[in-house]
Amino acid sequence: MITLKTRHGRFVAAILSSTFLFYEYGYAAPLPHSASKGHASASPHKARTVRAAQSPHRPAGPVRSQAGEEVEVAVNRAGGGGMMRRETAPRAVQTVTKRFIAMQSPTNTALDLVKNLPSVSVSTNDSSGILGGAINIRSLTDSDMGILLNGVPVATAYYLNQNVDSENLDHVSITPGSAEINLPVTSAAAGVMDAGTITPDHKFGGMMDFSYGTNNMSREFLRVNSGDIGNSGVRGYLSFSHEHARNWIGPGTNERRHLDFGARKDFDNGSFIDLFASWNHQFTSMPLYPTSQQFFDKKNGRGTFSYTSEYNPANPSRYVGLVGNMWDQFFITAPVHLVLPKKFTFDFKPYYVYNGGYSYNGSLFNATTTPVTLGPDGAALSGSVPATSNYSVYRPHAGAVAELSYKIDRHNTFSLGYWFDYQDNQVNNLYSIATENGNKNFPYAAGTGFYQNGSRYMPYQGDSGWYNHSLFVRDVARYLDNRLEVNAGFKVSMINRWSRNYASSAPRTAENTVVPLPQLGIGYKIDDHNQIYINAEGDYRMPDPGSLSSVFDAQTGSYVGNPYNAKPQYLIKEELGWRFDNKYLMADLSLFNYSITNRLVATSVYVNNQAISTTINAGNQTARGFDAMIAAHPIHHFSPYASIEYLNATMDSNLPTTGLLNGTTVADYLPTKGKRAVMAPHVLANIGLTYDDGKFFGNFAVHYTSAQYTTFMNDEKIPGYFTDSITVGYHFPSFGFVKAPTFRLNFNNITGSFVRTGAYGLTNNAHAATGIYGSAISASGSPTYYLYPRFNMTGTVSLAF
Repeated sequence: MITLKTRHGRFVAAILSSTFLFYEYGYAAPLPHSASKGHASASPHKARTVRAAQSPHRPAGPVRSQAGEEVEVAVNRAGGGGMMRRETAPRAVQTVTKRFIAMQSPTNTALDLVKNLPSVSVSTNDSSGILGGAINIRSLTDSDMGILLNGVPVATAYYLNQNVDSENLDHVSITPGSAEINLPVTSAAAGVMDAGTITPDHKFGGMMDFSYGTNNMSREFLRVNSGDIGNSGVRGYLSFSHEHARNWIGPGTNERRHLDFGARKDFDNGSFIDLFASWNHQFTSMPLYPTSQQFFDKKNGRGTFSYTSEYNPANPSRYVGLVGNMWDQFFITAPVHLVLPKKFTFDFKPYYVYNGGYSYNGSLFNATTTPVTLGPDGAALSGSVPATSNYSVYRPHAGAVAELSYKIDRHNTFSLGYWFDYQDNQVNNLYSIATENGNKNFPYAAGTGFYQNGSRYMPYQGDSGWYNHSLFVRDVARYLDNRLEVNAGFKVSMINRWSRNYASSAPRTAENTVVPLPQLGIGYKIDDHNQIYINAEGDYRMPDPGSLSSVFDAQTGSYVGNPYNAKPQYLIKEELGWRFDNKYLMADLSLFNYSITNRLVATSVYVNNQAISTTINAGNQTARGFDAMIAAHPIHHFSPYASIEYLNATMDSNLPTTGLLNGTTVADYLPTKGKRAVMAPHVLANIGLTYDDGKFFGNFAVHYTSAQYTTFMNDEKIPGYFTDSITVGYHFPSFGFVKAPTFRLNFNNITGSFVRTGAYGLTNNAHAATGIYGSAISASGSPTYYLYPRFNMTGTVSLAF
């Protein structure tokens, strides 16, 4: 038995215990009414097939992927080679399906898979998928999104590679302007990205693949399906992958190991329990993000901004061996669906995510200014000492959603639910001495750590987090032979945030917030091919709890309260959409309007001339535009796809800052009102073409992003750019126990473009400016950028058994 010793362990144990109790209840649940009359109940497989065909909108979560009737249902709902899926929900939904995912490189994460959807602009660090990236969506970022796996929250887009291997993905959906009322999200201002995993097969078997590519990338994957275990009706799968790759620019290597486990049990009355768990362990060498000047110098052959592979004790911060990250993630969720008597159903969705590890970078530690010893009883150090600055992170995240639904009549289903969410972020800054040849020491080792007065020297000890209690109600009504759907709901979230810096004498800071979140969606099916919908809702993003922390005032030499305590970001959003689908093509058009209040921005501000990093409110912002998608069903094995977004996003307020007036630092505002919002290109466009005749297959896609600003004063921007990808492959005949052997090649950046795709770090103003009140506001620094990896290729051999 595993003993949970952490302070959140009892909570996790209670969730898992409840899950198994529900499992037993689901097994004992009564059969449907028809079965009680002597009719033969449908097999679980057949029942699921019928529901998939009738469901107007596939719910988030595991779905079947094995060959058979259910796959045909999913295929018939997709167009453009799986780059677009037929949707009927009364809100904008954009989805890539298993057909498209199976053609891409296994190194692709959900981030790579959605890059050709109309609402998103994606920035990635590398071609191996290990280093993650970022998303911009309708003038907002992935920090404003709910990032989900099987309907439960995971970390931001930067960590998407840690959640699940692409071979175990069934689909990835983005709802760019809304979040269903029962989803466990706290940052859904920009909508939701939800990845759904496959469900285990009923038959024993599995698959394996091997990939090799540029930048010395190699990857191995193996999945084994148990099939139905005896007469229990339980089935599962277990997979493992290992990947190694070199950075595409500069020195450094990255390595990743990953496990996925899935299990499912279905009951004759429609109840089920799902289980999905994953574990990820990786060591990465973090890249440097260039300024615009560093980018142009590199592009024109005038130098490099990367780390060096040679160790210089006088400058350890530039040595690649002293910069990196070790990270572990464990994720588990076990949703339960119970069909109860008297028209009731109950859904319980617990989850637990653990993130932990450490990042490190080289530095010169001034032991003369800050007296320390090497080890708790070691000799005192002096002068400039080559060291590593380590940030130790411990981040448990747990919660559960419970929803009770009652079918009032044949038209209305009413639901009442509760969501609890807890997260704790503990960060400690530790210092260790570097070895003579520039290697790092284990950050938690006492003998090589820096100590002060017999205790580990930690200039920063942060602990921040939140408790979220949310209640929600909703009613789904269907009339006119189910052609009209009205989905109305209301959620109220009560959030307690806290933060504490144990390195200071400042007390623990806490704040309570109550946020109302109304929602209304109406969809009407005009005929068999046309649907219109409207959606309106209030949404929000909670400020990072760390922004509550006290900050260090260098002028007074003490910690003071944060003067920029941000309020939650709140949005009112409206969508109007039209969908078309027939046997030849499908189309989707959605118009959207956002009104954003208290826009949250991570930036640098000044306290008595000392720059600090924090989260502030940048006032109000408006974003409006349209998304359009069109995709054809196969025509002589060809499936074309195209999408476009037009976006007009402007700032409606001036940005608070500080300036110098008559030699005195004063509060002022940058004149940003009326300027274009940062990372908000006017145009995003995509075209794609898929070919698949059952043997040969291929896919070609091109993405265009127009110019976008990277400063709030609009005095620095990224010009428009193109990205591209090509896939070619062949399915060989099966032989013996080997099924569907396949070889494919994936190419990215065919033209070898060296371009910036997004901002890693935004700034207020790249050049000096004059404030609204006449103060002189100095430049706040240069933005830093993501770069699009140069030409890269991955070859993959795969087979099933």
